[in-house]
Amino acid sequence: MNNSQELIKEFKRPVILGIFFSALAEFVIFVVWGLFLYPEGNILYKFLWTVVFCGIGMGATVGVLIQLFVIGKFKAGKAILACSLISIGVLGIACNILCLNLDAHFHYFGGVENSTLFIVNGVVMSAVGGGLVGWLMFSAKGKKILSQLTI
Repeated sequence: MNNSQELIKEFKRPVILGIFFSALAEFVIFVVWGLFLYPEGNILYKFLWTVVFCGIGMGATVGVLIQLFVIGKFKAGKAILACSLISIGVLGIACNILCLNLDAHFHYFGGVENSTLFIVNGVVMSAVGGGLVGWLMFSAKGKKILSQLTI
């Protein structure tokens, strides 16, 4: 593979991984919070809110921020930490506070009833997801896994 193909891959990976892990986490939130814990409300709207808008939209945002602020600036452990912090900032704090306020109107996910658990859940999941994306992109073993997956 030539250098331009490697460069393209390096800049595509954070968006692909950001969307994948964010949508996966949001699907878990949809199932646990939106179907089991708080089954009232429109299931289609809940799915669109969590998986489509938050999962895909915010996952792409995290990926682009990793492109802008991490790639080429940090390596190894610092890059992994930076990915986790970006994910916490975007998904765990900003998106979670927005969702908590929206849930106060729609009552789809129990945010008002369990606001602390709602916020803590989002922060922890975003920290783990961001760290995993960073590990896959910036550790030797993670890069090997991604190359086997051709991502």
